[in-house]
Formats: sequence, structure tokens, C-alpha cells
Amino acid sequence: MIENERRVPEEITDALYECGMYRAFLPKELGGLESHPVDWLEAVEALSHINGSVGWLCMLHTGQTWASRDAMKRILADERWIIAGNGGRAGGVARAVEGGYWVSGRWPFSSGSPEATHLFGLCVLHDDDGNEVLSPKDGAPWFVVPYFRREDVTLYDTWDGLGLRGTGSGDFSVDNVFVPAEMVDERGIWGITYGTPHEKGPFIQAAHSAHAIGLATAAMEELIKQTHLKARRGSYRQLRFATDENLHIKIATADARIRSCRLFQNDVLTRAFASAQENRYIDYELRVLMAEMNTFIVHEMREVVNSLFLESGVGGVFKGSRLGRIYRDMSTAANHIIIAQNQQPSVGAYWMTKDMEGGPFIENIEMSAIYPPHPQFADRANIRVELPTRKK
Repeated sequence: MIENERRVPEEITDALYECGMYRAFLPKELGGLESHPVDWLEAVEALSHINGSVGWLCMLHTGQTWASRDAMKRILADERWIIAGNGGRAGGVARAVEGGYWVSGRWPFSSGSPEATHLFGLCVLHDDDGNEVLSPKDGAPWFVVPYFRREDVTLYDTWDGLGLRGTGSGDFSVDNVFVPAEMVDERGIWGITYGTPHEKGPFIQAAHSAHAIGLATAAMEELIKQTHLKARRGSYRQLRFATDENLHIKIATADARIRSCRLFQNDVLTRAFASAQENRYIDYELRVLMAEMNTFIVHEMREVVNSLFLESGVGGVFKGSRLGRIYRDMSTAANHIIIAQNQQPSVGAYWMTKDMEGGPFIENIEMSAIYPPHPQFADRANIRVELPTRKK
């Protein structure tokens, strides 16, 4: 049903919201859990093990928010807070006016948009002459991210992917919509709203690794089940399947890789969260490790799933096959830009130059998966970020 409908049923959305999964990073003062990321990642892994699309949505619908306290309290008095959107592609243009922004744009790959109550999209701030406004912090375009009410958004049913078919990852657009300032992230990483450690780093992005681990454990489980099936008449391969020494090696190696990746993930996230609890910015080397860990684990788990799928023979190729779905979900998840392997040069550059005088040196900062601010801009940390004068 999830695959065919290309979205999750309402019953699942209701259950995940009520149990707190969709409120894991919502501040406690708003009725959220403020879960420790490692505990949350354990849940993401478990749900991804059951269904890749459901696990993917749990990675996104965490309840984390930058909207003001007053705005959130008004919203939560009448409805749930489930957000979806695209913070990676600057598909919108925003113009500051008195009280907020006028915004137009279109964004793709908005997973979870069918059930969302609000959607968000990365926008570049423009002045009244249509020119991009640059941030004095780092000289990059000044990005703002508004929350749009569901009724102000047009959804497009454009998602028909190879895998993760139940995520509802279609496009959405807004056309000259006014968004009040209290519903806009105006300062990006340079400002936080609630002071929770969850706001200080890319903890949500770390769920890519947990999602991949969940898929890999499911693939191993499913392949082992196949080895225990009674052989059909004439199927000599099936007779030998469970006693194949090469398969035993593959299973043992897969198990070791999965366990190693989980330990790597939990070690990095535990230390990063502790740093976020004590500091305004997570220690830079820990932010490097968060990026390294995320990308490495996803592609390590992709290799595990590919290897197990290959061993299954024809058992995974038929429509409705669980192993086939896992293979397609993993292939799709690993192609996400956030954990693309071309993010790793920044990580490698850090390790190679961090001990050099004036280092570290990372050239492709704008495209880096390493969460800013970067050491190159340490001297700008105290620059006051003020929006251009709003016009009536």
C-alpha cells in the first residue's frame, strides 16, 4: 500500500505523532521530547528496518522549529506541527518588508509534504532592485527559510522514484506569499531560538546513517530467511544455500560492518551532543566527524545491501519482494546530495591541513557537508547580523 500510494497512510502519521517520534526534537516547552540524538537514532534505525519510507520520514518530521515561541504556541493550540520542505536548494526569492517577507519559489524533493501542516524552502534574500543580498558573516548569499502554511502552498505529484516510494517527495511552490518574520529563519546558523542543543548542529542529518543501518540489518535478516526456505523440486542451489561457506563469510562480514558503523555513529553523536550542551558551536573537529561519519556509513551500508542482494539470486527481483524493496530504498537514499561521496574532499582537506599554520584549509566551503561556521571565518563571529531596512 505504501509503495503504490507513494505516501504513508494517515494511521501511521497519527501513530508516529502521538508516540512522540514526530516531536522528538520539538522543545519541551512546546510539548516536545528533546530526545537525545542517539536514542532517537535507535528509533529511526528500528523503523527503517521495518520500512525504508517510514524511517526516512522519521528522519525529517522531528518537530524541530525556528518559529517564535508565540507563533508556535498559537499553531499548537489548534493543530499538529509536522513540517516538510527543502533546505538544500535555494529555489525561492524573498524580499524583506515591514513585518515579514514576500516570497515566491518552487522546491523539489519535499519528502513528507502530503501530511505536512507547514512547509519550508530555502530562499535567497533580494533587495528591492532584484539584487542578491550578501551576508556580512561569510560573504555568501543571505539565505532565509520561511515556514509556509499548507493552504498557501501548491503541491505537485512529481515523486515516482526507484526507491523510498512512500515518502511523498514531490515538488511544492508558493506564489507571492507573505510570511511574517516570526515564521522565518532569518539568521541561519548565527542565531538560535530556543537554546536547545539540537539547534546547534546537523543532528537531523545524522539520521541518514541510522536509516542506512536499519536497511542493512533488514537486508541481512531477509537473506537469512531465504536460506531457510524449503527447496523446490530441482532447485539444487536452494539445497546448498544455507550451507554455502562463502555466504557464511558474507553474512559475518556484513554483521561486522553494521556493528562497526553503529558504534562509529553513536560515538560521534554522543560527543557532538555533549559539545552542543556546553558550547554555542559544536567543536569543529566533531562537526567534521559528523560529516565524515554520515557519508561513510551510508555508502558502507549501500555496499552491504548490494552484496546481500546479489547473493539472493532471483529471490529479490520480483515485485513485492522485501529484499528488492530494501535494495531500491538503499540505492535511492545513498544518492541524496547531503551524503554524496563528493562531500568527502572537505573532510580529507581538514585532516591534511588542520595542523598547518593558519589551517585548516577547506576550499569548497559553500558545498561542504561540514556544518558551519568554519575556522576561516572565526574573526567574523562577532559581526552583528542585521537585516536590510524593511520597507513598508
